[in-house]
Amino acid sequence: MWNPFKKKTDGAADEAAAPKAGAPAKKESIEERIEREIDALPGMIKNKLKDPQIKQRFIDIAKRMEKDGVDFKSIRQMKKWMKAHEAELKAEQAGGVQKVETVVHEGPRIGRNDPCPCGSGKKYKKCCGKDK
Repeated sequence: MWNPFKKKTDGAADEAAAPKAGAPAKKESIEERIEREIDALPGMIKNKLKDPQIKQRFIDIAKRMEKDGVDFKSIRQMKKWMKAHEAELKAEQAGGVQKVETVVHEGPRIGRNDPCPCGSGKKYKKCCGKDK
């Protein structure tokens, strides 16, 4: 049946896009697929994914998804997988981040009513501790 809303395509373009019936279809690797998808993204996001560490992490996660049988065409399946593996992904990411050390003040503690250490003769709460 004729559909007036269907886009018209050239017959030669369809033949070029479709693989030949006798030739086996070459499966695209995850790296190739991700590279192709990155090229289609907006510039700001594309620049962040060009960082080798971020790109490699992205590829590793995609390989794990593929191993678990996630269909990359289904966003629902990808979100479900990410939610199920959220804890271990965060733990892996935290492994590469250095922990921030707490600063410990070693000097004597100054009370509000003690004389100010700056030597003004005023109480600390009226001098240097005024804005604290």
